[in-house]
Amino acid sequence: MAKLQKSQQEVRFVIVGAGHMGLKHLQKIVQNGERLGARVTVVVEPSEERCQSLKKDFPGIRFVSNIGEVSGVGAEHYPEAAIIAVPASIHVQTTKACLEKGWHVLVEKPLGFSALDCREIDEASRKSKKLVQVGLLERWSMAHIWDNWQPKMGALSINAVRSSPFVPRAADTDVIHDLMVHDIDLFVLLSDVFGLSPVKGIRSWGRKLRSPHLDYAKAALDLEDGGTIHFFASRLAAEPSRRWELTGPTWHASIDWMRRHFTAFEKCEKKGQIWFEPTDRTWDQGDPLGLEIEAFVQCIRGTFESIVGIGAKDPVFSFWDPKKIIPTPQSVLKTHEIIDEILSNMKVLGS
Repeated sequence: MAKLQKSQQEVRFVIVGAGHMGLKHLQKIVQNGERLGARVTVVVEPSEERCQSLKKDFPGIRFVSNIGEVSGVGAEHYPEAAIIAVPASIHVQTTKACLEKGWHVLVEKPLGFSALDCREIDEASRKSKKLVQVGLLERWSMAHIWDNWQPKMGALSINAVRSSPFVPRAADTDVIHDLMVHDIDLFVLLSDVFGLSPVKGIRSWGRKLRSPHLDYAKAALDLEDGGTIHFFASRLAAEPSRRWELTGPTWHASIDWMRRHFTAFEKCEKKGQIWFEPTDRTWDQGDPLGLEIEAFVQCIRGTFESIVGIGAKDPVFSFWDPKKIIPTPQSVLKTHEIIDEILSNMKVLGS
């Protein structure tokens, strides 16, 4: 029998951590495995009770409660890639352990708690010659918007609000690494694509109320050309919210990431009269988690550009450059450098 080409081979996954996000990854791969050419062969979940419960819903998958047991799994089940969805406080050590086992890694955000962590994982990735991708879903939401709308740049202001009710599973990290990281990462991505003006100063405030870490925070970034970027993140809200308001010299726009809807306003002028023309759009067809997993599978195969709806778009459109869109330790380094500076300038209120 002829040997399958790398681009045709099935990618076998181990899911490390089968909690909230780990279960979503598991379900997505099981549902789309045939189309993706991927399957989950092993799930590592420390809770023996949860392992037993999940076995009933996912027959044919090996469940183990200790990552050390994975090495004993038969060759027909042995994974080539890992999806890490463990508590944020052990992302770095778990990622390095999986790289040492020879697995490609998709790790949920945050990659780590500092730019130093990013550099450490990047070095481990290079040493092992295995890929590391970071789970930052809003990059894939932005990808859907870009099909129909690209903002005109200039002196720019962004007001980003991201809030949610408090959940105990996130209490091992601060709200910046938990929620605000998404918006900072999108700002860095836009900066890279459009060459936005550099940041010249950062001011930040926050408060601890429900955990030992910051539970809400504000950060203001001043750009050298006069642009201003404001981030607000809270996990003290009654309901979740994910919104951006963008303003440029001749346009403004409102994006609702949760409802997958945005309104763009373009400046119009005729016979001395000026008005802003609104255009409403939605992206109901979007599946950020599905795109994220598919991109990971294709990157492992070296065929990222073949993803339907991405590489097939305008070949000169730089936003689809894998070096820009794929969140790797190297491409999220700037995000974590900004977070480091936000935390170093943080004024903790009430302390």
